[in-house]
Amino acid sequence: MERLKALSRGTRLVLVAGPLLLISLFFTWQMLEVDFGPAGRADYPLDGWDAWGLLIALLVIAVVSLVVVVYMTDVTMSEDVPWETLTFGLGNGIFVVTVVKNVTDADSTWTSYVYVLLAVLVAVGTYLNWSEARAPEPPVVGYGRRGLRSAA
Repeated sequence: MERLKALSRGTRLVLVAGPLLLISLFFTWQMLEVDFGPAGRADYPLDGWDAWGLLIALLVIAVVSLVVVVYMTDVTMSEDVPWETLTFGLGNGIFVVTVVKNVTDADSTWTSYVYVLLAVLVAVGTYLNWSEARAPEPPVVGYGRRGLRSAA
């Protein structure tokens, strides 16, 4: 539990919103009205698993896996790869693909907009990790003969 509390806010957002977005693909994203002519009309619920949903699922699995490996394990990752930038790009990809899916789907339900909110939370979480990694280090302050001085 201490290890989870030590994680940054962005990492926690990704680890909560990502799996919830993946699970949301099993729920109703569209409610199509089917006309059976003289027999009447019926509502046909469709889940999120189409080509766009599959792409969302793959991106979510990639982002959550990267966040787990980079922030929660002791695996030594290559210093040459900007992992925060990579997860930030994938997080934004999740958001864009989710919005495109929701806009192009016919008869989207109101819950599909809640699922877009989950994609926003994943993107915000990856942004927080990215901005935290790019934040400048505070200057090191040391004591000299004349009082406080900057060590830089």
